Amino acid sequence: MVNFLIINRFSIMFNAHVINDVEEKMQKIGVSKDGIEIMKKKGRFYAIKLENLPLKGALLLKQEALAAGMDCSLPWCAATLKCEKVPAILFGTQRQFEILIEKMKMQPFKGKDMAEEILKTLRNYEKDEFLISARDFKIKVPPVRLMGILNVTPDSFSDGGKYFSVDAAVSRARRMVEKGADIIDIGGESSRPFSSPISEEEELHRVIPVLENLDDLKIPISVDTYKPRVAEEALKRGASIINDIFALRKDGMAEVIRDYDAAVVIMHMKGEPKNMQVNPTYEDTVSEIMRFLRERINFAKSKGIEEDKIIIDPGIGFGKRVEDNLVILKDLNSFRSLGYPILIGTSRKSFIGKILDVDTDQRLEGTIATNIIAIMNGAGILRVHDVKEHLRAIKIAEEIMRVKL
Repeated sequence: MVNFLIINRFSIMFNAHVINDVEEKMQKIGVSKDGIEIMKKKGRFYAIKLENLPLKGALLLKQEALAAGMDCSLPWCAATLKCEKVPAILFGTQRQFEILIEKMKMQPFKGKDMAEEILKTLRNYEKDEFLISARDFKIKVPPVRLMGILNVTPDSFSDGGKYFSVDAAVSRARRMVEKGADIIDIGGESSRPFSSPISEEEELHRVIPVLENLDDLKIPISVDTYKPRVAEEALKRGASIINDIFALRKDGMAEVIRDYDAAVVIMHMKGEPKNMQVNPTYEDTVSEIMRFLRERINFAKSKGIEEDKIIIDPGIGFGKRVEDNLVILKDLNSFRSLGYPILIGTSRKSFIGKILDVDTDQRLEGTIATNIIAIMNGAGILRVHDVKEHLRAIKIAEEIMRVKL
């Protein structure tokens, strides 16, 4: 399997594959502790694609890569000196990359900047534990966390109208907690394709009474909104996370989240719900989403939102074709290079229905399949309708992932 990691200061795409459990394999054959420390960096191999490099910097990169015992592929136009910006693909072990990084730090033509970005990205990729700070809650990932979906709407694509009354919504939230939900995500406005926005007043009318009746829950409550006023009123009543499909693009949202010390889910969406599925296209799906998320992360931090409060979501189904959703899931490990916990929301979505040719209420098996693939590729939080079924499936997947080879 090949995993793409992207850094966007120079629009650099990373492609990394790590040989898992190499230390355990050496222990089994009796390699000494010192020997394992020396050899483990040689047992991790990365194939890395970089984009939009200055030509002179790319030529120096190839030179230093070869000197480190690696290899580097450049396009033909680099040999003919007929392009100003070029992509490159690097091949090497972790140890070879360490040597390359040190050499590039001394090179001109953005060599030092490239080295620092490569190093940061590789470190992000190796990060496998997160502690999310959401007001009074600390959410440790792993284990995989389940975010139970609570749509307080008449028109959501899957369960619109089922939990529209306060009593029904509160009862549904409590049942999801009993079944094992780690977070409850309350949404008062449908974001299904081609839906139209509702007023702040209507969204508040739907969400706030539910929040007020769940103030005794011992788990974090997230509110799915992109409106700053709705977010603030929800945070006043005990919400801990804002799940923002507009990724802080509404004026004032970042400041509200910062001021209330809340966590935030930053999601990618091309367009907005009413037009996001009107012929969405991508030249490189993962690269474009990564570039967007990096920019929004930097924006969040510039507004004073701390790193341990940021969760990222590539936005399955939000301005994506079926093939785009599949690419995201297959290549989800790429997003680890950003260094933040990854949330995935595939539950009952239309791409599953299109593949299986089934209606919304027949998409459980497809949803579980996509989510197990997601956690094996780096997802730490799953946003789901069916909590109990996912909890069982995740237990099996986590046991498999814990096995030492």
